Amino acid sequence: MDNLIINNSFQLEFVAYLSMHLEDIYNKTIKSTDTKQRDRYMQLIAMIKEAPFDIALEKYKQISKADADITNFTDEMIKTAQRRARMDMDLPLILEN
Repeated sequence: MDNLIINNSFQLEFVAYLSMHLEDIYNKTIKSTDTKQRDRYMQLIAMIKEAPFDIALEKYKQISKADADITNFTDEMIKTAQRRARMDMDLPLILEN
C-alpha cells in the first residue's frame, strides 16, 4: 500500500484495521503463528485515537514496511479484510458503486 494517500485519522484508522486483518488472514493462510505485525497494527489503532495525526501516520509508514507483499493476497482475502475493517469501525458493510 505504498502509493496510498491518507489525509486524516479516520482514513488512517481504516487502513490500519484493513492492514491488520490482511496480515491476520495471510498468517492463517500460511499457517504462521507470528502475530507481531498484526499486533503492531493493534497498537497503532490505539495510538491513532490518542496521538496527533502526523505522528500516527509516520508510525503507520514504519509499520507498513514489514507488511506481507500485496501480491500474496487474493481478491477474496482483500474483500474479507475490508469487511472486517468496516465492522470494526461500525461502517456499513455494503459498498455503494
